[in-house]
Order: sequence, then C-alpha cells, then structure tokens
Amino acid sequence: MNSSAARDFLRANRRSNIHLYPDDWKKLPIPDISLAQQAPIVKLVDQILTAKRADPDADVSALERKIDEQVYRLYGLTAKEIAIVEEATSQANRPGRGTGKGKG
Repeated sequence: MNSSAARDFLRANRRSNIHLYPDDWKKLPIPDISLAQQAPIVKLVDQILTAKRADPDADVSALERKIDEQVYRLYGLTAKEIAIVEEATSQANRPGRGTGKGKG
C-alpha cells in the first residue's frame, strides 16, 4: 500500500480531501500475487523500517524507489503510465503539498 501508484490512486478516487473512508480503500485494485512475488517487497519494507528505527531522519528514498518499481511491475504499467504516476508524485511532493511519505 505504501507506493506512489497506490497513493495516487487513492488521491484521485477518494471522496474527501480531509478523510479517507474504508470504501475508498476497497476500490484500490490489489494484484493477487504469490508469497514469492511478495518477498522482495517485504524485504525492502523491512529495510526501511530498520533504517528508520535506527535513525528517524534516515534517507530511505532509494528503497522507496525500489518498492515503486516493484509495484509498477506488479500492475504491469507501461513506461508512459509510470511517467504519469511519477509526474503526479513529483507535483505532490512540492513544498506545501506533502504526501506523508517518509522521505528524508
């Protein structure tokens, strides 16, 4: 769930800019994947959590980028679709428009 693709989908499809309702999450298309396909993502998340526990200010952006790349593959996004997601994400990350994503 912690990927640019999921965040942008929820941002585009939620009913409120203030609240996130459970039904908003139900609309999120989640690929049905095997444990073997999940393992690389789980490993990256564990690395992020370990780094952040050791240093809350740790820069985990490279690990987050790897998660995004894994998610793009799971959803079968084309290069053009990835560019759209990344452009939307870069706009959301501009000052004053924080995403809540733990970069930094």
